[in-house]
Parts: sequence; C-alpha cells; structure tokens
Amino acid sequence: MITAKTYQYVTTPEALLQACATLQQAKVLCVDTEFHREKTYFPQFALLQVGSVDACFIIDPIQIKDLKPLWDIILDPNILKVFHAGRQDLEIILEHAGALPLPMFDTQIAAALLGYGQQVGFGNLVQRIVKKELAKGESFSDWLHRPLTQQQLTYAADDVIYLMPIYQALKEELQARKRYTWLDEEQAILTNLDTYNNDKNEMFWRVKGVNKLKPKHLAILRELTAWREEEAQKKDMPRRRLISDEALIELAKRDKLNLEVMGRMRGLNAGVIRRFGQTWLDLWQKGMDCSEEDAPKITPRKHNSSGTDMRLELLDTLLRLKAEESNISSTILASKSELATLASWGHNCKAALPDVSCLHGWRFELVGEALLRLLRGEICLRLNPATGLPVIDEYKADES
Repeated sequence: MITAKTYQYVTTPEALLQACATLQQAKVLCVDTEFHREKTYFPQFALLQVGSVDACFIIDPIQIKDLKPLWDIILDPNILKVFHAGRQDLEIILEHAGALPLPMFDTQIAAALLGYGQQVGFGNLVQRIVKKELAKGESFSDWLHRPLTQQQLTYAADDVIYLMPIYQALKEELQARKRYTWLDEEQAILTNLDTYNNDKNEMFWRVKGVNKLKPKHLAILRELTAWREEEAQKKDMPRRRLISDEALIELAKRDKLNLEVMGRMRGLNAGVIRRFGQTWLDLWQKGMDCSEEDAPKITPRKHNSSGTDMRLELLDTLLRLKAEESNISSTILASKSELATLASWGHNCKAALPDVSCLHGWRFELVGEALLRLLRGEICLRLNPATGLPVIDEYKADES
C-alpha cells in the first residue's frame, strides 16, 4: 500500500493530464471530496482526492477550472469507484461532471452489511481494519482557503489512501459471506438519479413539524416551501437562512394572515417582512384556495388492534435473534416502524402484505420470511432451558 508521503498535489492543467494518464490504467479508484455548504445552497467544491492501488492525487478544482479529463475517467463504466458515505460526493460529481460515477462501492454501506454498525465512520473502520488511528485535527478545516497546509494535504490524502485496503477487506468479506449482491440493493438509492432531483413541490414533507398540520395548512406549507427552495437556489444560500422551518410552520398554520400578524411573529424581522411579506401572503392565499382533493394529506395512524403490542414484542425478539445469528445490526434488517406495521397486519394475516423493506430482497430471505411465518403461527419462540435464551422452533400443535 502507498503511504501518505507519496501523494501528488495537482494544481495545473499539465499536471492533471499526467495524473489522468496514471489513473486511467486503474481498475479501481478510491474517491473523496472536500467541500463547504454552511453558507450556500450548493456545495462549494474545494478538493478532489483520487487514489489507485499505487498512486494518490489531490486535485485542486479552484486552481484548475477544467476537470473534464478527470471526469472522463471517473465516469468510465469499466472502472469501479469506491467512496465512504458517498451521498454528498456523488452530488458534487453529478453537478460538475453531469453524471453519476458508476459502478460504485460504498464502504459505509458494505460495512453495515457485515456487522460493523449502521453508519460507521471512516476513522473507525481504519482503526478496526488497517489498525491505524488517523489524525483528526483537520476535520473542520477551511478547504477553500489557499494555500493549503501540509497537514491539510496529508489529511485529505489519507481519506483515499486508507480507503483502498478497507475496500479490499470488505469486498473479500462480502464475497466470503455471500453478501456481495446485497450491496447493489442497498446502493440503489445512491445510484438513482431521482435521488438528487429535489422536487420543490415535495420539499414541504421535510419541514420539521409538518405532521401536525391539517390538509389546508399543508397546502399553504407546500406553496411556501416551494418558494423557499427556488429562492434559496437563486441566491445560493441555505434554505433555513432565508426563512426557518419554524417560521414556515407558523405562517402555514394561520387561518388568518396579514402583514400586521407577521410583524408579531417570532423569527421574522421587519426587514424580511418588507421584502417578502406580500409574496408570502399571496402564497398563503394560494394554499388556502387549494381544493380539498388537491390538498396534501397525512395518512392517519392506525389504532393498534388487540394483541398488536404483544405481537410487536415477539417480532422484535425474532428480529434480534436473526440479527445476532447473522452478525448484522437489527436496525438494518428492519426499523421499529416496519415491525409495528407488521404487528398491526398480523391481526388479519389474510390481508394484502404491507410494503416494508424487510419483505423485499435479501432482507426477506434473512428475516422477512421468518417474521411472516411467526405471525401466521408457523414457527414459534421458546426458551432454551440450557441457556435461558429464546430460540426459534417450528410450531407443532398440541395433539393431546
């Protein structure tokens, strides 16, 4: 494995072409980015690190304006790209390269499938797999400031240098435990272009407090949130700096609204109201005028039927047994809300199956089928008298 001392810092078009000549020979590339988005809507691209088995390059997108030679390599379908928790890295590459860097391998997702934890950090994996502790001093560096320090460059290089042995170890373990095919299922959201297309008319569902609003007020919130999304993009500023979630909820839930009422609301100063108040009033009115059939609706929570809580406890026990047996986190197999949905469905097992992730793909094979069989009375849980722990048995009716 290469060491952090062998990285090359690339700051000119000529050096970029030389780096690309090396990288295009690789079958696997480890990729990471550094960026800021605290003060902007779009991430501010500050650095791109790319490493192969025997080379590491730190590319400076601030000093090199045209990265097309590198994007051509990163988008090459014959080269596997490795990321750790790559959601935001992919967003940056999609914005600047125009496509997703497929095929890909996300080590955080792979690690979760192997029992390392649901959102294990990169440093944690380096410690556990490579047996090295990475420096943490540059975690909150200003990556946009130039010149970069030696410590910053070393920190950035480590993010891809140690990503390669982690990828190799996780790949081998996934293959040995016959879980490699699971990875494609888990990465389906990351590799779907729709993931990165924010529909402004659906953004209101992400506003904190949305679940407390009635349909008419949800229609108002939908209009206000769509406006915030457009305006934040135009101004390239964080959504909540334009107007907070709390203020949006306050505007949306009013049955009567005017500029005077706005002036008495917390979180809205006079300057902001002068600038946007009339726009908000127009949007509020548009939401109020929305027809009942076009207004968003929150699916009401179902009341627990008889025995649901007990069924939930049994399902949770079975889930934890299966998770321990497979050396994987139970929360990856099924969420509490999914178990609750199944427990409620268990009141009438002849009804249509609920659409929950644990009843699809590898999760169904590992735990979903067993959950259904438990609810249908085909298997049961009992205590092993030797260990005092619950075990799973085929259900046999008492014939006496």
